[in-house]
Amino acid sequence: MNPPGTGSSFVTVMAWISIALGVLGAVSGLMQAALLPALPVEAMLQPLEGTEASLPPALAWMFGHLQLLNLLSLLSSALFAWVSWGLLKRREWGRLGFIGFLVLGALAGIVGAAWFGHILDGLGGGEDMDPMLQSLQSAMRTMMWLGAVLVVVLHGAIVWKLCSPTVRAEFALAASP
Repeated sequence: MNPPGTGSSFVTVMAWISIALGVLGAVSGLMQAALLPALPVEAMLQPLEGTEASLPPALAWMFGHLQLLNLLSLLSSALFAWVSWGLLKRREWGRLGFIGFLVLGALAGIVGAAWFGHILDGLGGGEDMDPMLQSLQSAMRTMMWLGAVLVVVLHGAIVWKLCSPTVRAEFALAASP
C-alpha cells in the first residue's frame, strides 16, 4: 500500500493521459465549431438526392446535425478532462465519474458497431452486389465489431483496476482529513 499523500503510477498516468485527451478533444471541437459553418454539406450531398447512391437515412441525419453532434462531443470532452482531473487529485467523484465514462464508452462502442452495421445494410446491394464490395463490407463489419469488443475488454480491465482495494484505498486516504 502507498504511504499517505502518494498514489499509484497507474492512476496518475491514466489521469494525465485522459486529461490530455479531454483537452485535445475540446480544442478540436472548438476548431470544428468554427469551421463547420463554412462546410458546404448540402451542396456536397445534393447530387446524391433522387439517385440510387442516396445516403441511408441514419447517415443523412448525421450530416444534417453536424453542429449538434460536434457540440455534444465538445461538452463530453470538457467533462472528461474535468473528471480526469478529479481522478488525478484522487477525488472519489473523479474515480466514479471516470468509471462511468469507461462504461459509457464501452456501451457506445457496441451501439456504434451496430449502427455502423445498419448503415452498411442501408447501402444496398444484396445478391447483385459486386463480390469484392461484399467482401469489403464484411471485413468492415468484422473490424468494427472486433474494435468494439477490444474497447469493452480494455475498459473493463481499467474499471476492474480502479475498483481494486488498493486503488480504492488511495481515494479513501485522499478524502480523509
